[in-house]
Amino acid sequence: MKTGSDMNREIVRLALPVIAGMISHTTLNIVDTAMVGRLGDVSLAAVGLGSFFILVAVLVFGALNIGTQALTSRRLGENRPEEFPRIVANSLLLAFAVGLTASAAGYFFTPRIFSLLSGDPGIVATGVPYLEIRFLGLFTMVMIFTLRGFVFGVARVRIDMTVSIIVNLLNILLNSVLIFGKLGFPRLEVRGAAIASVISTAIGLILYLVLVYWRILAGTARRGAGLLSSEIIRTIVRISAPRAVQSVSIVGFLVFLSFIGRIGVKELAISNIIFKAFNLSFMIGMSVGVASATLVGRSLGEGKRSLAARYGWRSAVIGSVLMGITGTLFMFFPRQIMGIFSDSPETIEIGVNAFRLLGAFQLIDGVGIVLSRTLQGAGSTMYVMICEMICIWIVMIPFSWLAVERYGGSMTVAWLGLYFYMIVFSLMMAWKFREGGWKKIRI
Repeated sequence: MKTGSDMNREIVRLALPVIAGMISHTTLNIVDTAMVGRLGDVSLAAVGLGSFFILVAVLVFGALNIGTQALTSRRLGENRPEEFPRIVANSLLLAFAVGLTASAAGYFFTPRIFSLLSGDPGIVATGVPYLEIRFLGLFTMVMIFTLRGFVFGVARVRIDMTVSIIVNLLNILLNSVLIFGKLGFPRLEVRGAAIASVISTAIGLILYLVLVYWRILAGTARRGAGLLSSEIIRTIVRISAPRAVQSVSIVGFLVFLSFIGRIGVKELAISNIIFKAFNLSFMIGMSVGVASATLVGRSLGEGKRSLAARYGWRSAVIGSVLMGITGTLFMFFPRQIMGIFSDSPETIEIGVNAFRLLGAFQLIDGVGIVLSRTLQGAGSTMYVMICEMICIWIVMIPFSWLAVERYGGSMTVAWLGLYFYMIVFSLMMAWKFREGGWKKIRI
């Protein structure tokens, strides 16, 4: 039997490359925000809303990675590597079809989308071209997310880390050139940020495909004919669909930001900054959750249910501690962290209290994030989806609306709705994992 120390080392060993890779993915949007922040509050607010909407779109249409990882980790535990090429082929086919459709639809509806996100004419005029360009590259991001699900499920997480770091470094270089007009290129400002993101992710997809084939698929037995499987497609869709619906519910965060925007442009700008910083902490918890999902799924494939439960609880503790450490930085250095994204002391000061409170809630939020990702990896995506919708639309949104519309509350009061969401969601995830019904789900 594995000791607790052995399990902790295995969780951390698998989570660290995922953390590096996920933070690099998140940093791509953060770099856009930090560099565009030098162009003023209007540009910062526009890019913040646009990049957040792209994040939601990727989470919705890239939800295939949940089903892909769950299926892959089970087959890993069952010692059936000959199924890996079929999983990759079918998941990529789905990702390409879904992603290309979403890219075209998003580009067409961008003006209408941004008019709903903000009532400020300056923000809309600046944000529309940014979001249009980002939508052109959405399908490549969806395909990357799907490939990530496969490499996570097969526990080859260093592939994602390598690609993510390369993509992020390329994005930083292209941002500096295209936003500010260096090396003979025209100054494109927010358009340059969008173009840089699209180019870097396209190159990342090509690199991902090469590495997955070279490092994993080239040595597997099944090749050529027989790759396409309606059964695999149905399984991936069945597991992923609730996650996609759950991600649609995350549009509630855009509604939350729209409430903040009614208080003022500076409040909206600093809220976007806080969300960017929070994404770093969130990705740490999510990375531990990804490691947990792989180890839990593998253990279930091996028929070791009690071991799967031990992996889940230990992962929740590790994720909570790591996010708690990050939250401590939020509490003690709020101005310094927000100053990375904005040169305006007045704008930064508005967000200090909300940012400190966010840091205080990271410990409990870590439990919810890790266990939710673990439950999804075990196939319990429907329960997580329902809980997410309840916490957003029944807990967070009504409280924030009351704070802004009825009682004229400050930005800090409005943000309390998000903190209540974290508490309720974490309790729901802990109850479900302890209940144990997820152990019986067949994939």
